[in-house]
Amino acid sequence: MGLFKKEKDYFFSSFYELALFSKDAIDKLSDFLLNFDKTKLYEKKEEIHAIEHNADIKKHEIEERLAKEFITPIDREDIFLLLDKIDDLTDSIDEISYKLYLRNYEELPSNISIFINKSKEAVYALLEILKNMDKISSKKTMDPLLNKVIEVEEEVDREYEINVKNLYDSIKDDNKPLSLWKDEKVYSYFEYVTDKCRDVVKEVQIIMYKNL
Repeated sequence: MGLFKKEKDYFFSSFYELALFSKDAIDKLSDFLLNFDKTKLYEKKEEIHAIEHNADIKKHEIEERLAKEFITPIDREDIFLLLDKIDDLTDSIDEISYKLYLRNYEELPSNISIFINKSKEAVYALLEILKNMDKISSKKTMDPLLNKVIEVEEEVDREYEINVKNLYDSIKDDNKPLSLWKDEKVYSYFEYVTDKCRDVVKEVQIIMYKNL
């Protein structure tokens, strides 16, 4: 029983620890973009990619231990899948800094803070879910936490629709389409981050219903 509790604590806490890399990445990215300086695009890309790389190392470490364990608190496959979904989230944040650098952004849409802050909110809400994975069999505990991420993701979907529509409604000359396309891409990057948060939620929901 003591051994099972030890492994249960390790694997449940590992989800939270892996997601902390997502938090670190979104924190660094949001600080940079809310005080945007185009001369630091490469520097920030490298800093955020270093976080993503360390997340990969941590994920590999957890998977190596999982491969050796006889007893796991939930299905082994579910652990692998949830680790993958969390890793995808960190990758999606890393992708933003990479694409901004690659496409040499010199300025951001004036209302980008809405997307930045909502994405950060989704990541933080997700951390609360993963912090409580030891209560995965309690629907009463998990449902409000899961619903919070879903609500934020839906808010970002609505913001994306409104803002992209406004962008293309504003076209008045032939010189704007490229800049509008770049603005739309920035919105889509953050919408994708919240989609990845929801993907983690879906995986947690599957685990929850298998363990009720």
